[in-house]
Amino acid sequence: MSNNGTAESVYKAEPIFTKEQISGMVLPEVMANIQDQYKRSQEIEDRYEGLITDSEDEHQVKRHLLTVDMLIDQQARLEEAAQRKHRVRSGLEQYSQPNGHKQSFEDPSAGQQLSPGDQFVRSNEYKRMLASGAFNSNLKRSEFSVDMSSGTSLISWQKAMQQKALVYSATGSGGALVANDIQSGVLSILQREINVLDLIPRLTTESDTIEYVREDTFTNNAAMVAEATATTGTTGTKPESVLAYSTQTAPVRTLAHWIPVTNKTLSDAPQIRGIINSRLLLGLTLALETEILTGDGTGEHFTGILNAGINVRGVGTDSVLDAIFKARTQVRVTGKARPTAVVMHPNDWEAVRLARENSATGTLGGYLMGPPSMTGANTMWGLPVVESEAITADTALVGDFGMGCTLFDREQAQVRVGFINDQFIRNMQTLLAELRAAFVVWRPTAFTKVTGV
Repeated sequence: MSNNGTAESVYKAEPIFTKEQISGMVLPEVMANIQDQYKRSQEIEDRYEGLITDSEDEHQVKRHLLTVDMLIDQQARLEEAAQRKHRVRSGLEQYSQPNGHKQSFEDPSAGQQLSPGDQFVRSNEYKRMLASGAFNSNLKRSEFSVDMSSGTSLISWQKAMQQKALVYSATGSGGALVANDIQSGVLSILQREINVLDLIPRLTTESDTIEYVREDTFTNNAAMVAEATATTGTTGTKPESVLAYSTQTAPVRTLAHWIPVTNKTLSDAPQIRGIINSRLLLGLTLALETEILTGDGTGEHFTGILNAGINVRGVGTDSVLDAIFKARTQVRVTGKARPTAVVMHPNDWEAVRLARENSATGTLGGYLMGPPSMTGANTMWGLPVVESEAITADTALVGDFGMGCTLFDREQAQVRVGFINDQFIRNMQTLLAELRAAFVVWRPTAFTKVTGV
């Protein structure tokens, strides 16, 4: 394949989420994801004064903005649906009232006349003032009149008005009249942030096995050669370099999980299907991130980056900052690669970010990584720092994620619905989320693991 063909396949702008994932999101989830995509785009933009000079970063910003466009479309659809439902409910409530300006204050179920207080709070005048927010400010004085139904005793009304008990909207006599504002849906369950996958190129495959050639060793013995001075011996002999390759295979693995749900639940709470679908897909993504970083290659596990025979460097007597810079150099010199990011556990990054000057003497100075008010993306030695709970604590990873590895999608994540055993006669369904993928580390020396962080 030509260089242009390779670039187009790697840098084809695709959204972070699929259409199926976005269509299953509820409004709060959509809003949170829009904010997150803009934030990620800003983190990349902040690294450059003008144009983005790195094609991978430019490609990533395009992916984030394409995802934002799809999320905004979903937001518009959800808001339109909510407005439509509100209009239907309001219209039904309005036109369910008796005709005419005056509202009937007779209680048809009891056949008795309502009290003056009930007539007051059920009147159209009171409802209009309440809906307009006239009672929300202590600085606003509102005056209006309510016509009482015939037969209402003025003495009883005056007596009621002379009561000195305060009517308020807590547990007093007005509390029962204040209805709870019930918000439909489920609060989002907090999950760990997904970000390592954003570093890794993704390609498609139509096979169940990826066969590739891995560069194991490269010893460069190129040197200047003097002219031969004799027909025998070693004079004029050119040095031999060592370049070793091996054929490797990466099988396509299946990642899946499922959850049973009753038909009654799906019918009574339609939004639950979208919530379950999005959670199941999120679970796949979280597990995929863990496999890519720490998979041990046994059974059905990927061979993750940390277990692919990469460079290893201990902190030793160095500081964490020094050790990571030396790991960066090792990727450049040994791996002949360009480091693109540093991956750290949030607890380890916290220790680095909070490091202070002169800590050994007990006289603390400024923060080594900048003041707390400093804005922009987290960086270390010019490389973005990616916090991930998928990496083991006390371990950092420095590498060229753009050229050193690739994720091959055989079947992208999707949700299927079916029946297991006797679920059909039990009015139950099974929601199954599944993906099939293979992961390849092309050049292990393009990564360095730092231990003892």
